Amino acid sequence: MASLFVRFTKNLSPDKINLSTLKGEGQLSNLELDEEVLQNMLDLPTWLAVTRVYCNKAAIRIQWTKLKTSPICLFLDKVEVEMRTCEEPRPPNGPSPIAITAGQSEYGFAEKVVEGMSVVINSITIKVQAKAFHASFELWQLHGCSLNPKWQQSDLRLTRITDPRRGEVLTFKEINWQTLRIEADAIESEEHDLASTPLRLITNQGRLRIALKRRVKDCNVVASKLMFILDDLLWVLTDLQLKAMIRYAKSLSEAIERSAQQQKSLDPESLQSAQPAQPSGTPNSISQYFEQHDVKETSYHILISRLDLHICDDSSDQVSDTSISSLIFFYFSDFKKTRALVSCDRKSLQLPDNVPAIYVQFTEYYLPDYPHRSP
Repeated sequence: MASLFVRFTKNLSPDKINLSTLKGEGQLSNLELDEEVLQNMLDLPTWLAVTRVYCNKAAIRIQWTKLKTSPICLFLDKVEVEMRTCEEPRPPNGPSPIAITAGQSEYGFAEKVVEGMSVVINSITIKVQAKAFHASFELWQLHGCSLNPKWQQSDLRLTRITDPRRGEVLTFKEINWQTLRIEADAIESEEHDLASTPLRLITNQGRLRIALKRRVKDCNVVASKLMFILDDLLWVLTDLQLKAMIRYAKSLSEAIERSAQQQKSLDPESLQSAQPAQPSGTPNSISQYFEQHDVKETSYHILISRLDLHICDDSSDQVSDTSISSLIFFYFSDFKKTRALVSCDRKSLQLPDNVPAIYVQFTEYYLPDYPHRSP
């Protein structure tokens, strides 16, 4: 187990691990984590690279006799993460570092133990350097843990579904936090004429639900589903901030598109191996349960219970103060009046609680040109 933790760090050797870890608890300080190992473990897209990860203090609690049922608990004080966007996609992610360290290739005991780990972080700061802007994300009181397919806490053995017929395994994790602060500002240069128009957003409680599907034989991620969930969101933007946000998104889209083209340029055999496995054998209850919660393809979701967005003119100091009676609002404020651009009153429309007021979906299809064989 000690070798697994050493694998994730740059400045830690087995002899530095406190002997009390053998008793199920220990503490470490001033840890520099291995960026490439984390990239592979998190399966980050190739348009984004981790350049530095630092933690000032860490504590761990292990129930050695209950590794199959109870998670290892990792407590971190302050974590600093630095990332950059890649104008040209970096090399694709490598194999699972957990499986390699454990001397195996398949999804086995070591992978289950580390993936089921529970993590508590007092504060984490993520800084992202992009071509046209730099941004920071600060989260406080973050907690990540494995859950069962119904997003409930349970025995670790119930937080994964393995279907031998498919040779795939599903795992479910949730990350929640008390406060999230986002800031972004333009980088002034000869290439970019954007004036400095900082964007700021502070939200309260939120959570991120992650469902992963891996291949058992090599632990590679086949598909994932990410759900970013916020209860209430109030955001006031000036027109210049809105324009800056559009420019930031455009600069990111170029890098994301190059990364997508990199994926499409893979040889047909690699693309074929990423396709969903075809089950073989007789269906059983496990296969049916797997099918019920299967992640068919990678997707990203943002769910907001109530969104109150105000857009005002920079020359006006007045921002509308309108009572919120609808689920989702988009407002535009100017000198004369405030009017709702899009609104939805759930009460008058008698919408059920499980039906969203607004639903937007974007799907991209890619059909590789495989050689056609004559019948």
